[in-house]
Amino acid sequence: MSEASRVSRVDVDGREYEIEVDHSTWTGGIEVRRNAEVVATGRLWLTAKRFEVPIGTSTALVEVESAYAGFAARSELHLDGRYVEPLRG
Repeated sequence: MSEASRVSRVDVDGREYEIEVDHSTWTGGIEVRRNAEVVATGRLWLTAKRFEVPIGTSTALVEVESAYAGFAARSELHLDGRYVEPLRG
C-alpha cells in the first residue's frame, strides 16, 4: 500500500520492536505494523487519526495527519510520552 512509509525502532523491556506506518494519499488508507504484523488500520480524511499500539508492557501512540493540503501525510510515534525519531532512508 505504501506511498508514504515511516519506520521507527524502539527498545522496550530489552526487546527491539519495529513500528511502521504506511499511508496511501490516493485512498487515505493507513496501516500500522509492529514487527511486520498489522496491528491497526484506518482511513485519513479530514482530521488526524490516532492509534494506540501495545509494545511489550508499554503503549505507543501513533498520530497520522494530512500535510500539504491533503497531498501527503505525516506521522509521529510517541512512547511513554516521548517522541521517537524515525529511521532515515
